[in-house]
Amino acid sequence: MQNNSLADGWFINDFHRRNSMAAQREVLQMSLHPCSREQKLAQIARIRQHSATTKESANLERSKKA
Repeated sequence: MQNNSLADGWFINDFHRRNSMAAQREVLQMSLHPCSREQKLAQIARIRQHSATTKESANLERSKKA
């Protein structure tokens, strides 16, 4: 039996619904326990470092194939 509630139209499929609900719970959790400015800056630095490392490894792989 299919549930025809209003919320059913918001999601593409069950996988999308579960991921969306998990993301909403995570946002709520973060809003209840905000990070300090120093923690945010450290997180940004980690993300940038990871992104740079990932790009370097991708470029290295690409150059090996050429």
